[in-house]
Amino acid sequence: MATQSDPLAAEVKLTGSSIAPGLGMGTARLAGDVAESHHAVRRIEPHEVEPELHRIRVAFDLTRTELEEAARRVEEQFSAELGEIFRAHAMILESIFSSQEFVRELRASLVDAEAAVRRVFRRWQEKFQSLQGENFRQRADDIADIGRKVLRHLEGKDSDRWKTLPADSVLVLRSLLPSDVVSLSQRRVAAIVVESLGHGSHAALLAREKSIPTVANFPGLLERLRDGDEVLVDADRGAIVIAPHAGTRAEFEERLRRSRATLAYLIGVCQEPAHTLDGVLVTVEANLGTYDDVALALNNGADGVGLLRIEQLYLSRDLPPTPAELLDALRPIATPFRDLPLTIRLLDIGGDKPAVFLRLPAETNPALGQRGVRLLLEHPQLVQTQLVAVLRLAQEQPIRVLVPMITLENDVQMIRELFENACTELGLNQRPAFGAMIETPAAALNVTAIAKHVDFLCVGTNDLTQYTLAVSRDDATVSRYFLDSHASVLRLLGIVVADAGALPLTLCGELAGREEILPQLLAIGFRSLSLAPTLIPGIKERIRSLRIAAATE
Repeated sequence: MATQSDPLAAEVKLTGSSIAPGLGMGTARLAGDVAESHHAVRRIEPHEVEPELHRIRVAFDLTRTELEEAARRVEEQFSAELGEIFRAHAMILESIFSSQEFVRELRASLVDAEAAVRRVFRRWQEKFQSLQGENFRQRADDIADIGRKVLRHLEGKDSDRWKTLPADSVLVLRSLLPSDVVSLSQRRVAAIVVESLGHGSHAALLAREKSIPTVANFPGLLERLRDGDEVLVDADRGAIVIAPHAGTRAEFEERLRRSRATLAYLIGVCQEPAHTLDGVLVTVEANLGTYDDVALALNNGADGVGLLRIEQLYLSRDLPPTPAELLDALRPIATPFRDLPLTIRLLDIGGDKPAVFLRLPAETNPALGQRGVRLLLEHPQLVQTQLVAVLRLAQEQPIRVLVPMITLENDVQMIRELFENACTELGLNQRPAFGAMIETPAAALNVTAIAKHVDFLCVGTNDLTQYTLAVSRDDATVSRYFLDSHASVLRLLGIVVADAGALPLTLCGELAGREEILPQLLAIGFRSLSLAPTLIPGIKERIRSLRIAAATE
């Protein structure tokens, strides 16, 4: 494989799929599983066995404490049944430690504690994987999960494994989860390259919203690319160049310069309102997920926050937050928008957004299973935690509360009741606006009934596309079917606009950031959009070039 230090070797050009547009260049950083990483085994002397065993004991004690706290929090916010999962993990932990295998491994192999832990946990995992039955396979997964926790404590690693990435890193992974994207920063990550990833997946969505150039669908890439290789990532065209020659690099750098100059112009005019040529005001708000997005949204001229996702405040944690912790995490994000509209969506997990602390039962089709409002209604205490934090924030600044994945009228009725009860318990006379997300065909065709229970509506076209076209948003093999501007989706949007009437309505899916579809969206009747912060300047400029009357002809 060609590397940066081998100037005579041929550069390698590969073509995959564009996931998040943009250009990035830097050094490849291959990200693997801590339990499978190529740890350099340190040989030890016989007199070092006891000190290494002591290190293992300390790591087990820290893991035991972590599991106990996880069980307590999950019991409080979810259920005793789910809390028992972590108590079962603690029992597995004790069984493995009391087996004396670590002592035997250290004495027989004379390797360091990290190597001994990897070997022992791998043997236990393989033992259960060799047995027949789903329960045994699940136990093997549990053992692997526990082993990762022990290794993390043993190696002194933070749960945020990306914190120490050097600047200008090109992150290379076999797969990408939303929890992986949560803590990534543009200051460190120049681009992401993934072996396999669906264009409509939540991880892909977050990468686009964080404006990290991302490409995917390069089978066997991790076997071809080495840590430290120089990589050029052209996410506009879905291509990468490994170990580029000087001429290729110079051409790429010139494209980067031109791209930045165009963006600088757009940012210069983005703070102005977006009126069409015939004087119609279209508000352009931002979709946010973390504090890192705040300055980006404000600098790019956001008219408010149309969708603040709080999943990242959960997915980035080993334990679910308490109401006070959640409020503390929300304040720095919300306060800069004190004078602008701010919509906070309640937790939407499930599907391809698994939470570390919530081991939900395996589902045949997670996208059609317990996610969004369905999961919230199953765990009222989880809803209570969020409502207490959000409603306390509402006493400090105006906010709107949004409920995800509404399908049935009964869904919104039940969650509205929990909302009203929480408002009463906190003594709120002035209720924040309460809204519902329209993300399924059933909801789109039932807006009239849902509208009776809400103060505003928000349409999420990503899931609406998934459920309308029967295409999994995170399955790379069917990405060509994920067509959010398909006639069937646009027809549903027209029905939503017509049935919503005078009720405030925002389009917040990725379709809202597509400049080529904007004339159709305005013709359908949308006057409020919410999109990734980096897309706001371009969308505002595009709005200023359009005439509504012409779009409707």
